[in-house]
Amino acid sequence: MQALVTGMIGIVGLVSVGCSTGTFFPPEGTRDAASIQFGVLVPRPEVFTGRVIQIAGRIVGVEQSADGILIRAQELPMQEHPVYGPAEVNKGTPEFAIKYRGKVDDRAFWFGDKLVVVAVGQGSRPLTVDGVIRTAPYVVARCMHIWKTGEDGSYGIEEYPNLPDGYYSLKHQTYCAN
Repeated sequence: MQALVTGMIGIVGLVSVGCSTGTFFPPEGTRDAASIQFGVLVPRPEVFTGRVIQIAGRIVGVEQSADGILIRAQELPMQEHPVYGPAEVNKGTPEFAIKYRGKVDDRAFWFGDKLVVVAVGQGSRPLTVDGVIRTAPYVVARCMHIWKTGEDGSYGIEEYPNLPDGYYSLKHQTYCAN
């Protein structure tokens, strides 16, 4: 009888996890947020100035400064199934910049990590990347959810924990600026 009860609790737990949506952010972080489609931010960033948006990507650069962290990311499409989060694409994708004014550990963001950010659009800004100045869409983050895909960033989130070399527990964390 106890085995039956334990089995039922396990099944209910799995079903509830499988049916949950990707709500990693607190309500105050997502108020007035609109989801945007892949590839929309980059060609016309001025359209989103002052609007709260949700966008996904892969981190390609991080710079610490006195007023926060500047994160450069390649835009990736969002997916809801089989998992919630950025979907990996095989072609090069456009970059955008995220200013995060919260405090985080130095090891919080790595090249290749996937993220979803709820941010306020700021149009576009000049950025210096490897000594070259270029213009990129720019947002100021309210909240971010980071999946620690790191150097294995070419894998999709849904491919964890079943990597070819065995089990790997994918770590993830939500950060919100005050």
